[in-house]
Amino acid sequence: MKSKILLCSMLILSSLAYSAEATDSVAQEVMSEVKSIEAEYQELMQKEAERKEEFKQEKEALEKEVQELKERQLGREELYAKLKEDAKIRWHRDQYKKLLKRFDEYYNKLEQKIADKEQQIAELTKLLEVLN
Repeated sequence: MKSKILLCSMLILSSLAYSAEATDSVAQEVMSEVKSIEAEYQELMQKEAERKEEFKQEKEALEKEVQELKERQLGREELYAKLKEDAKIRWHRDQYKKLLKRFDEYYNKLEQKIADKEQQIAELTKLLEVLN
């Protein structure tokens, strides 16, 4: 009887010890997996921050470019009026008309470029708002 009790107690102790070791190894595997996931998460967050910074820099560059394009556009009205008048009264009317046509084409392209850049700025602004 004592031997059966001793044998049962040894069996119970050994099974408990084995299960504790198995539980420890599982716990270690889980912890290492969690650490791996956390490391990947931090890496992704870093990449997101870098991408966000790239978008901010791109937006600033576009805003600066739009400002420069708008500055080019400022003196347009006076020069346009002068060319239009000269195309009517000067000796070389045809050349003035050609110049006026080139002037119109240039400023139409400039206005289109400004509109495109402003659209890009608006898209980047929305994107940055979503990322925040």
